[in-house]
Amino acid sequence: MRQLFIFMATTILAVGPLAAQAPRVERLTTPKRTFPEPFSTVSGVRQLADGRLMIADRLEQAVRIIDLATGAMRDLGRVGSGPGEYQMPGGLLPLPGDSTVLTDLGNMRLTVIAPNGRMGRSAPLVRGEGEFMRPTAADAAGGLYFDQGGVRMSAGGQMESPESAPIQRWDVATDAIDTVAMLPLPKGETSTIRGFSSSGGGFQLRGNVSPLAAQDVWAVAPDGRVAIVHAEPYRVEWVSRSGATRVGPVVAYTPVPVTDEDKEAWADRMGQGTAVMLMAGGTGGGGGQSIRMPRPDPDEMDWPDVKPAFPRQAATVSPDGELWVQRHVAHGAPARYDVFDATGARVRQVEFPKGRQLAGFGRGVVYLVRVDEDDLQWLEEYVIAA
Repeated sequence: MRQLFIFMATTILAVGPLAAQAPRVERLTTPKRTFPEPFSTVSGVRQLADGRLMIADRLEQAVRIIDLATGAMRDLGRVGSGPGEYQMPGGLLPLPGDSTVLTDLGNMRLTVIAPNGRMGRSAPLVRGEGEFMRPTAADAAGGLYFDQGGVRMSAGGQMESPESAPIQRWDVATDAIDTVAMLPLPKGETSTIRGFSSSGGGFQLRGNVSPLAAQDVWAVAPDGRVAIVHAEPYRVEWVSRSGATRVGPVVAYTPVPVTDEDKEAWADRMGQGTAVMLMAGGTGGGGGQSIRMPRPDPDEMDWPDVKPAFPRQAATVSPDGELWVQRHVAHGAPARYDVFDATGARVRQVEFPKGRQLAGFGRGVVYLVRVDEDDLQWLEEYVIAA
């Protein structure tokens, strides 16, 4: 049976009081370095041991190694479906020994890239009876983390939206998969989206679509701790490898009103982007297909009066173990992140220069993307506070 997946997310040791004190704000202003050539769509950034960067560009169908110090760039592998090839390069996650795992949605597989840039063994994204495995985080021991959330098509052809999703760890060395935490999932209004696939055929999706709905998110630290960022109330919960849980204080914030500009900007982003339709058989076959999403009518969506504390896919952990959570801000305002420590306490905020988006981290630095008037993306490196 073929399945269609559509992806649009103990013991309590301490509970802190309400955090009301205003945090220190670190404002990034001038990049240390900027790569001299633009990219089309930066879908993955990975800093190597020698300071160079591995970059995945999904639109250009390219994986490259670049050197910010010299401006040098070289391609890795090539486009295709055979050994050493890829079709839709996505995330880049670190493995021990300076190796990297590439998510290739076009070929529905994960591919290991050696430190010298050579592409090696691959593993399918779909296992067993349709279990989909798309890792979005890694730990220093070689574990890859993914969740089973999102809207999916059941064997009977119905769109399903579960109440919670397991966060799972795949040990690359032993091939074992363990559930490390459960992520609550939101319920939204049922809506219909219609569009056209890259081959010209039409499609119709019916599922839960609610822009700016509050949703818990998660991320993973290098030591394997999982951070679950709760939306209501806004606070961080750390789950250790042993299952022990540490809950940080509730973070007070002033909700940002949802404006007509927010609604139109959301519709524009939806209309300008593409989604990936993944067809998979029970043995891991299949592939990914890009589908063009139409611009939705924002008046037909279910909008809240105010934005939640943070958007979806808002959390990531830096190499030194700090949790960064993107905050919702007013339309057109610079991006701002809350930074949390290992206790779940917010220690500071970081504000980006206007028009920049987070692309990835390195040792003591953060990589941002600036989009110019031609929609080209420029990679910038900024030094961040210790």
